[in-house]
Amino acid sequence: MQITDHDISKHDKYFITPDYNQSLESEYFSKIEKSLKSGIKLLQFRSKNLSIKDYTEVSKKIYSICLLYKAKYIINDYVNLQLNSYCDGIQLTSDNLRNTNLDSINKQYIIIASCHNFEEIKVCNNSNVHLVLISPVLNTKNKNGIGWETFRELTGYSKKPVFALGGLNYKTDIQTVKINGGAGIAASSYFYHLFDAGDG
Repeated sequence: MQITDHDISKHDKYFITPDYNQSLESEYFSKIEKSLKSGIKLLQFRSKNLSIKDYTEVSKKIYSICLLYKAKYIINDYVNLQLNSYCDGIQLTSDNLRNTNLDSINKQYIIIASCHNFEEIKVCNNSNVHLVLISPVLNTKNKNGIGWETFRELTGYSKKPVFALGGLNYKTDIQTVKINGGAGIAASSYFYHLFDAGDG
């Protein structure tokens, strides 16, 4: 643990990494560092294609980059917490919400939860979750978005700050997110490719 401040309200950008690809390792770490250098202070390492052991090895490297830029380092999935206990926080999956005793998680961690409906948000409202991530808001290549009206309804029901995820562009969508009750934007490909054209 490097940071014990759980005030998420000072941040409105949340970078969620794409899956790790060893053949693109140098580029992967370089893009992560560039995003943090640009001012992003909240980063989650998400890589569903790795074993718990391999996830932990890559995690240590990303954590060291976060330390350099004083960014909060979030791991993905409760299953990874035991071997990555040095992290600042954990992103709970919907499955984690249903099957984990949230009160058993050490209060030193920032707890962020993935939610898609009122039932999941209700769990967060009655627990020690610090931030709710609602997705997908807009259409992505894999999922149909819930749209701004439903996002606004879910956000209005949440007692915790809400970030929007899914098909979003920070520059063009952050004001829409805030108008609809959200506090910030979480994104993977947008932040990962932010500097590809050299105009980030």
